Amino acid sequence: MKGKVYSFRNEHGELVKFTAKEFLTLNGSDYVLMSPEDNTSEIDVYKFSIVNGGEALELIDNEDELTKIKEVSKVI
Repeated sequence: MKGKVYSFRNEHGELVKFTAKEFLTLNGSDYVLMSPEDNTSEIDVYKFSIVNGGEALELIDNEDELTKIKEVSKVI
């Protein structure tokens, strides 16, 4: 599902869109690497899960976890 667009509300309530660049599975967890539509050079890493039947994304900021993801990613 590379290229899927996710829409979020930021802290100001404005709608922002992110484009999925890569999906990874690492140690049993699924991740999606995404770029904001207005800044494609920036890539954020989110842990993907299903919660109550809906998609949930958690921003990853743990350096150890990010390092492991970078080791297997093709986009970062």
